[in-house]
Parts: sequence; C-alpha cells; structure tokens
Amino acid sequence: MIQPSMLKTILPFQVPRIMKTVTIKADAEFDALLNRLARRLSTTRSRVIRDAVRNYQQHLDREALRQRMRTASLKTRKQALDASADFDAANADGL
Repeated sequence: MIQPSMLKTILPFQVPRIMKTVTIKADAEFDALLNRLARRLSTTRSRVIRDAVRNYQQHLDREALRQRMRTASLKTRKQALDASADFDAANADGL
C-alpha cells in the first residue's frame, strides 16, 4: 500500500491542494501595492497575501516567545538579586 509520505518520491509532480476562496475589500492604493508586489515577485496576488499572512503569524509567534523569554529573564534576575542579597547579609554577619 502506498503511504502518503511516499507520494513525493513516487510522483514527479506536486499533488495540488484544494484552495478556498477568500474575499477581501481593499482601497485603490492597497490594490496597486498588491499588484506591484505580485509583479515584482513574479507570483500571484493570492500568493503574496498567503505569504504575508504566514509571515505575520511567524512575527506574532516570535514576539510572544520574546515576551515569555523576557518574563523568565526578569524572574531569574530577581531570584539572582535575592540570592546575592542573602549572601551579602550572611557575609556581613561574619559567616
């Protein structure tokens, strides 16, 4: 039996995905920008929009990760400062 993962090896062409139609409203300036980008990239307007949405999602994911890392860093920094203060207090006691 052929497994789906084997299709790329067996078939010399890509299996087309079923696309849904999405309608957006755009002013003339946005439409012109979209047309320029599509021509510049030698692709379709749909591809430009799909790529832009995926890139925006990646941007949001990176920002969320950056924020989680910053929060963890601040927490770790506070813990390090508390430990340092404890050490200084113990050292001041002559231990």
